[in-house]
Amino acid sequence: MKSQLILVIVAGLGALVAAYSLGWQGAADKRLTNSGVDTSETVVSSANCLSEDCLKVADLEYPAGELPKDVISALNVAIDDEYKARATYSAVISKLGSIRPFSMIIRAEEQHISSLKAIYDKYGLEIPDDPYTDVQVAATKAANCSVGVQAEIDNAALYRDSLLPRVSAYPDITSVFTSLMNASQNNHLPAFERCAS
Repeated sequence: MKSQLILVIVAGLGALVAAYSLGWQGAADKRLTNSGVDTSETVVSSANCLSEDCLKVADLEYPAGELPKDVISALNVAIDDEYKARATYSAVISKLGSIRPFSMIIRAEEQHISSLKAIYDKYGLEIPDDPYTDVQVAATKAANCSVGVQAEIDNAALYRDSLLPRVSAYPDITSVFTSLMNASQNNHLPAFERCAS
């Protein structure tokens, strides 16, 4: 009996250590990655779904509703800024060849544009055309990286200070805008700063 009790205690302690190392947060009961990011499943609803996740929402049809003009304007500003970034980085690649970080970040810009297009699709909005056909860029990698630094600073500030407050009533749009802002300030900006120095 005593050895069984010890075995149960040891097994329980082992389970606690394993759960802690996997990032379980006790009472909150959320599974976190080592970086502290919540990976527990969010309940998908018509308010927060995007693209194929909307298939999980019963009785949701596109368009999912009407957006106020101010929210549509915020979407238009966001996609315009992403179009401009993609066109600029594409022009650098055309001029200087497929060089890092431009060759990597242009792919991210494509994903950003796709995320925004999913919102346009969800709400039945016409996707604006990309107006950037002839972007001029600097002659050197370092100079273009300096431009990239400022562009990413401006992009993150645009989302944080102007666009996110305008869409706060829309969890789906807020999620996309927050993701794009974080990509600019946490990923793209450091890459351009390294390149510019």
